[in-house]
Amino acid sequence: MIDIRLDEIDRRIMELLQKDPFLSQNEIAKRVELSQPSVSARIKRLKEKGFLAFTVGVNIKKTGLHVAKVEFNKEKHIKECSYCPYILGVVETEDIKTIYVVGEDFSSMESMVKKRFSRKDLKAVVGAYPDFVMPLKMEDNGGCEGCDCGECEYYATGKCLGCPFSEYYKGKLW
Repeated sequence: MIDIRLDEIDRRIMELLQKDPFLSQNEIAKRVELSQPSVSARIKRLKEKGFLAFTVGVNIKKTGLHVAKVEFNKEKHIKECSYCPYILGVVETEDIKTIYVVGEDFSSMESMVKKRFSRKDLKAVVGAYPDFVMPLKMEDNGGCEGCDCGECEYYATGKCLGCPFSEYYKGKLW
């Protein structure tokens, strides 16, 4: 249940910050015709209630990365999401789970999905509007379980760049 009432000024502040997250509170105050302390208090309240969140990510479109989705039945447990750098996230509906995977090339994404999930039916995301900005797992926090690139047929045949959190990785991003 939403426990905050947004007024026109709150919505304007949110719109301004969505367009430019680096906009100063002084500039926001000028544009919404309030004092800077009032804007600061509103931003703090919006953050505390979950209406404003700031996430740093990579612009998928501009960097030339590829994104695909794979759908599973709702009962499928996908533990890899917490540590695999290729998995952006999971979206659940009443009847399916959809994972979004990212990679520098489609072959590596396809290989990862085949190896981890025994699936071949990933669907490439061909467009996203506005810009598709997502956080990427850039730091190895314990390594990928189940990634042994030295023993992987996809890696050995050049179909995969390897796990970014291993010494085998041949890509450029991670």
